[in-house]
Amino acid sequence: MRLLAWNIRQGGGSRLPRIADALNRRGADVLVLSEYRGGESGMRLLSALGYRHATTLGPPPNRNGVLIAARCPFRERGAVGRGLPEPYRMVSVEFAAFRLSGIYMPNLLAKAPYWEALIAALSFETTAHALAIGDFNTCRAYVDEAGAIDATAHYMDKIEQIGFCDLWRRRYPEGREYSWFSTRGNGFRIDHAFLSHDLAARAGTIHYSHDERIAGLSDHSPLILELAL
Repeated sequence: MRLLAWNIRQGGGSRLPRIADALNRRGADVLVLSEYRGGESGMRLLSALGYRHATTLGPPPNRNGVLIAARCPFRERGAVGRGLPEPYRMVSVEFAAFRLSGIYMPNLLAKAPYWEALIAALSFETTAHALAIGDFNTCRAYVDEAGAIDATAHYMDKIEQIGFCDLWRRRYPEGREYSWFSTRGNGFRIDHAFLSHDLAARAGTIHYSHDERIAGLSDHSPLILELAL
């Protein structure tokens, strides 16, 4: 099974047809789209590509959320955590072989309660096969960014302490690759896939595709993960 997580930047706008073409070329079975803004046109495009199953917890007008869409059915589990100001930023679903949380965290310290809610939820997972994937807006100092701007990087240690690994970093411990670039040209790896150890053992390739970002479809690069299920 192929999963693709991608921040499509403010709902995609006029770029949606080109984004749909890029998604079609990648042939993913499951999509996790952040900065998703809802709307019938976007859902029609996804349905035409074969993604006929989608989460229903969407953002209000002109706000950004996360969408999970799939070619195969799943059971929707709703928001991750309770009492968050924007619950549509983290949603969870259950497939036959694993549970998936789609993530789009806010910026700066506003993401701290989302991290806390996610770690609490994953700590109580009843299945050994689970993952959280998407735009965490979080990076490790001097590893995923050139400096030390992010004050919440310690949450990446916390999620590993409960048994979830940053799969890309495990595969490429000395790697330097950025999934988002600012207009000033400084890059950050802020899009991640955290897998439970049992699911990580069944993971195939994981990589960032920079072609879409370079072509201007978004300011983020998609993260693509293969699972042997």
